[in-house]
Amino acid sequence: MDRAWLPQHQGEAGKKFNQRLFYIGIGSMKIKVKFIPRNTCQEVEVPHGTTVTDLLRTMQLRPDAVIVLRNNTPIPIDDVLESDQELCLFQVASGG
Repeated sequence: MDRAWLPQHQGEAGKKFNQRLFYIGIGSMKIKVKFIPRNTCQEVEVPHGTTVTDLLRTMQLRPDAVIVLRNNTPIPIDDVLESDQELCLFQVASGG
């Protein structure tokens, strides 16, 4: 891709920087969610740029009640989701 058309700007102290382009997805994406230990699956449609926290709110779940796993690895609640991901929600139980 020829990037010669991108404007270049002079910053402070003569430093150059390139203008960056960001692509924003329009519409929604689907996330497949598997609940453990119930062993049920659900497909959730969310907007692009959705975080794990946003997904949990959509599903009316508390972030401290589940551990979110991707490929058997826990992911942070501020992680941005991508289309067609498969997540596992491991429900946490505690007691005395």
